[in-house]
Order: sequence, then structure tokens, then C-alpha cells
Amino acid sequence: MHPLGKTTSHGFTLVELVTVIIVLGVVSVGISGFIRTGVDIYSDVTERDQLLGDSRFVVERINRELRMAVPNSVRVGINNSNSIQCIEFVPSEWVSFYTRLSVLPDTSTNATVVEWGNNPSDFVWQAGDFAIVYPTNNSEVYDLSLNKRIAITACSDDGDDSDCSSADDPKGTAQLTLAATFDDHSPASRLYIARKTVSYCANTHGNIYRNEINSISGATPVFYESGILMAESLNNDFTNADEAPFRVYDATLTRNSLVHILLTFERNEEVINYNSEVHVPNVP
Repeated sequence: MHPLGKTTSHGFTLVELVTVIIVLGVVSVGISGFIRTGVDIYSDVTERDQLLGDSRFVVERINRELRMAVPNSVRVGINNSNSIQCIEFVPSEWVSFYTRLSVLPDTSTNATVVEWGNNPSDFVWQAGDFAIVYPTNNSEVYDLSLNKRIAITACSDDGDDSDCSSADDPKGTAQLTLAATFDDHSPASRLYIARKTVSYCANTHGNIYRNEINSISGATPVFYESGILMAESLNNDFTNADEAPFRVYDATLTRNSLVHILLTFERNEEVINYNSEVHVPNVP
């Protein structure tokens, strides 16, 4: 009670309440703007990092696989509507040297090669494998009639096994039985063993797909519209030859075959360009 007997009320006036609301509103706007800026920065960095990681993965994967391709097996094609471009190649399952090879007019159809048992890649000969010797262009890799790629029908050595699955031959060699006779010798006496074809196909929808088939054939690459998704957000102009994702330059007297990879990725106005040259180190 008031000393004079009057009752005193405690509280806020309307002016005070309005002032507090205005101050809280100003502070909230400032805090929300700061939080929104931080969230936007985080989102942009995350988006850029994801795009960089995805694009770097596919470029590195293509680079590594091309380095193991059979010489002169890399070829590029684009479909009639300029919507899909593919790079196709034959990976080498194993590379060996031969000490004897049946070359026309010899019709004995066999070869003696360095044995591959106990190798780091765990390669084992399989029925359906091909021997490739001295291909000078991709037609000689994909066209059987040119006698540069010949099926291996059997493999044996002088060891305990009958299928060349381990390095137990005292001479360190294996004997291949072939379906035909080669046309030429390799100057380096190299023999490549292959069994499949790998394709990377980029399309105007912004995707890059990888396909692997257990056969080697076809006058031109196969244009795949699906497969294992390797990358998204590709933004190359397929109608412009200078912006084509893949280009192949044949080997010359001074260098090996060269593959030019030009990929442009764009997502939410973030653009990443890759300009890579891959040298195929193997020689026929």
C-alpha cells in the first residue's frame, strides 16, 4: 500500500512496448540476414565442392583407363543428331612379349609368349580372349578380317597347370593356340591380350555414362543413352567441333597417340572447365 493509502500499479506503457518491439524487429532482421548469408555461403561452397569432386572423378577415371588401352584402339564417334558423343577403346588385360609368332605365310597358328602367372593384376587367360599384334589403326583392332586381332583358343605351358594360371614353367613361357595367323610382326615383339570394349558417352542432357561389353566388334562406336552414370551437369556444345568432349589424334613418328578431353560442367552458375591431354603410352 502507498503511505497515503493509495494503490500503485507497476507495468509498461504502450510507448515502451512499441519501442521494444521495434528494437527486437531491427535486431531480428540483422541476425536473420547474417544467418542467411552464412547459409548461402555454405550452400555455394558445398555445391561447388560437389561439382568439383564429381567432375574430377570422371576425368581421372577416363585418364587412367585410357593409359591402359590397346594401342590405336581409341576411337570417337557422334550420332546423327549431334546429341551423343562417345569415346570407345579396348583395354589391355595383359601385355606380353612373344619369342615366336605365326605370321603368314606360316600357317601353324601358335605363339610362344612370356608366361603371366603370379602377376600383380591376377590376370588369367579366359576362353574368348584375343591376341592383338601390331595394330596401326583402330580398324585393325575391331575388324577380325584384317588378322591383327585373333582369338586365343587354348593356352598351355610346361608347368603343372594346363591353362597358364601360374608361373610354373621352367622356361618362363606359355604357348598360345590361335584361331588364325597374323599378318605382321610387332617391331617390339609385343602381344596384347584383350576381351572387352569400354565406352564413355556424353549427351546433351548433361550426363556421362560408362558402358563395358564383353566383345570387340563394330565398324563404328555404339552410342549408349544409358549405363553407369559417371557425371552430371555437363554443358559442352556438341554442335561446335571446338567444344567436342573427346578428340583423338593418331600417333606420329615423334609421339604416341593423344586423346584430348574437353569437359565443361555447370551447376547453379558455377562453371568448371577441364582441358586434358592423355598420352596412350603403349606402342604396338
